[in-house]
Amino acid sequence: MGDLGEYFDLSEFTRSSAASRHGLDNTPPPQAVVCLRALVARVLDPLRGEAGPVRITSGYRAPEVNRAIGGSSTSQHCAGEAADLVLVVDHDAESVADLLYAMKSPVDQCIWYEPEVGGHVHVSHRRDGRQRGQFLRCYRDADGRKRYAPHRPSQPCQSGPVA
Repeated sequence: MGDLGEYFDLSEFTRSSAASRHGLDNTPPPQAVVCLRALVARVLDPLRGEAGPVRITSGYRAPEVNRAIGGSSTSQHCAGEAADLVLVVDHDAESVADLLYAMKSPVDQCIWYEPEVGGHVHVSHRRDGRQRGQFLRCYRDADGRKRYAPHRPSQPCQSGPVA
């Protein structure tokens, strides 16, 4: 049993090479820990139960850490509402997104990144329950710019507000 849920520990969400490299504190405030617990309980523990071991590649980001890596100023990582991940075994980002969709995971966003833009999956869950249920694919266009497009897995999504 982890300290955030059945499978996950806080240390997995605060590990940051950018924070170490720049000497920045990446300790989440109590409210962000509450949000991380909700993300783990609603999305990540169920995913781990279905797909096997999950490695968090980016979890909580202190605002200074987020700025150091060039993250979005509105990043849900800073609130403890988002994580980037890969499966430890047989990772395929599109398949992970499809599984989350099939599981009817209560996500605000699920973005799968094609290999040339990282090959990971970004998931977010709003603690207030107002999930957008967005499933997106990130890719590079012909000019090399990152683009986002709706991802339409084969099964209908039931993601919506949760208590």
